[in-house]
Amino acid sequence: MAITTTVNQNDPAFLFLSLHPAETIQAVVRKHPAGFLGTLLIVLAMAIFPILVYIIGPLAFPHTFNEARTIILLISSSFYLFLLTFLFGAWLEYYYDVIFITNERIINVAQLGLLSREVSELGLAQIEDVSARMEGFFQSLFNYGLLVIETAGEGTSDNENHPGLGGYFTIKDVPDPNRLARLVIELHRGASGDDSS
Repeated sequence: MAITTTVNQNDPAFLFLSLHPAETIQAVVRKHPAGFLGTLLIVLAMAIFPILVYIIGPLAFPHTFNEARTIILLISSSFYLFLLTFLFGAWLEYYYDVIFITNERIINVAQLGLLSREVSELGLAQIEDVSARMEGFFQSLFNYGLLVIETAGEGTSDNENHPGLGGYFTIKDVPDPNRLARLVIELHRGASGDDSS
């Protein structure tokens, strides 16, 4: 499941989080699989290209193609190796991107390639506004989108559509963003001591 609210606090996978003494994990969120679908479709479309070369090549250039068959095979093999490496890297980034929502903060763990990981966090008390965005047919169909959290201090972006600088804390491809926005707002109210609706 993409959103887990029943969490074993003693799970060894969570040891790197260094939770505060009274801090508890309220939800663990993984990116929606539909967010990876675009990358997968691009790779599959590119994988068809060498096959087309092998079908059309002998028809268009019968003598030249047969003479260059070994070189074309070598180039095609290298191309498929590149595609598999790219797909593996993209899958690692998708699979190991995890969002932890605790009773004190939001921790966004972003996998950046094979050996690099970026951890950004936001205290719930710093939150000013939370909104969920689903744009387009596929995001509405599969119920995933962008979670935008406006912060009192610096966030990960100064523009809610472009992560990177300060002011907004944006997380892409989250499942059920409306549910997550409600959860974050409820936890923010609890953290700031505001129980009013």
